[in-house]
Amino acid sequence: MVAAALLALLGAPLAQEPTGAVFTVEASSGLSSVAESFEQEITQILTEAREWTGLSPSHEPFSLEWVASKDDLSHALGKETPSWFAAVAVPSERRLVIATEVAGSREQLRATLRHELMHLAMMDLGKDGFHRLPAWFHEGCAQLFAGDIYLRDFGASIGWLATSGDLDPLSTFRDGFPVEQHGAAIGYALGHAFVDRLVRQYGHVFLMEILAAVRTGQSLDEALIERTGSGVITHEEEMREELTAQWGWSGDLIMNLFLGLAVFSILSYPMVRSARKRRRRELEERWSIGDNEEDLDEA
Repeated sequence: MVAAALLALLGAPLAQEPTGAVFTVEASSGLSSVAESFEQEITQILTEAREWTGLSPSHEPFSLEWVASKDDLSHALGKETPSWFAAVAVPSERRLVIATEVAGSREQLRATLRHELMHLAMMDLGKDGFHRLPAWFHEGCAQLFAGDIYLRDFGASIGWLATSGDLDPLSTFRDGFPVEQHGAAIGYALGHAFVDRLVRQYGHVFLMEILAAVRTGQSLDEALIERTGSGVITHEEEMREELTAQWGWSGDLIMNLFLGLAVFSILSYPMVRSARKRRRRELEERWSIGDNEEDLDEA
């Protein structure tokens, strides 16, 4: 692996930023140009992420490693990783590893970078504060900042699961996510739905206040109760009701659409049948005229 140049981090307006080189970038063979092309953007994204959290930046350096394949990712981490892992943040080592082939397009690679750099920004909570937040909340923040719900293409509908009563509780994803892709997709979608709902209801400044409270020692539940009068469980119940209502509305729309198509098909069938008969008569008349002309030619 070859080391790229150290990058200087820009100052965030909400806190005094440390000076000097704060992270290193490394790229496996053949990925140096990709790493270099993202260097300036990484600095900008990290600055934006730290403004997004409002937390005082840590002075500890971190490393960002670029690898190619899923196997390269497993090798870099020293353990087997699921095939759908595009990147991994290792908070205890202040280390990010990104697999370009798994991430896919450059646009998706950018979304992956935003996701993982938000995990880095959340490390500014401090070790205790970082671990006080549940895994689903971390992932909800990372996805909201990235503008992309991870594994959304897998097709796990939490709206349908909430409506059918089969949606796992958020507590299932307190300490992490299943290796199995379907379960992980549900966890990611749930985390995003919860954090997105908080921001929609109370605003982004509210989320920054929650993070600041966790940084000073409160749990997520305590921070929510102090500011909204309701804890995680109540907010989760309200989120589920919202998901069910949304699915019910969309489900009714789909049912009405199918019903409308069915009614249209029934009502239009006589007209379609009549048009087919008319077309058939016209063709028969043309064939008859053609046969008569041939008879005349032969005569």
